Amino acid sequence: MSELLDIYDENGKHIGIEDRNIVHQKGLWHKTIHCWIVKGKSHILFQKRSGNLLDNPNKLYTTASGHIKAGETLHDAFAREVSEELGISVPKPQKLFEQIYKTDFIKTNGTPYHDRVFCNVFVAFCDLPLSAYKPQEEELDGVVEVDIRDALSLFKGEVSEIDSSMYAKDDGKYSLKEKKLNLSDFLCNPTETHYHKYGCVLEEILKLL
Repeated sequence: MSELLDIYDENGKHIGIEDRNIVHQKGLWHKTIHCWIVKGKSHILFQKRSGNLLDNPNKLYTTASGHIKAGETLHDAFAREVSEELGISVPKPQKLFEQIYKTDFIKTNGTPYHDRVFCNVFVAFCDLPLSAYKPQEEELDGVVEVDIRDALSLFKGEVSEIDSSMYAKDDGKYSLKEKKLNLSDFLCNPTETHYHKYGCVLEEILKLL
């Protein structure tokens, strides 16, 4: 079944609805949502993408994220993505800002991918243990917790690795483990930097703590 998205001009004016595949083939402007979850006012969660995905398998990424469907509100999109990808609900998400992404690259299967996005970045606070999360089977292999300031130092190039706590699959079963992380563990497209993709968001979150 096709997924329909609202599309916009470069100034954010709504101009219609289009199929998601066409949106990325033609590089049409659309909206996405990034959902960051903060734990204990000092740690932040990343999702661990499934090792079975064609593009960027096993990479760490925004806690939950996705396209805003045609006619969907920002808050409905936040609730849906967190529920679908993480199997939980969180109260009172707060919008940080809207960020523009514009990238072009070739996917692993050779398909050109054009992304023109108004990305709505939200944060929410949740102190559930990692074992309470139910990662979406076909998309994720787990969730990872890191100290926000440590992560920011990594993305700014001040340190080469950081500690993490991970709730992830091991031989098909979820378990808790500790792991050292470096920049290569995090998803970052060829036209981006880790600081632009993640560090700027973490700096805004730190202002709330």
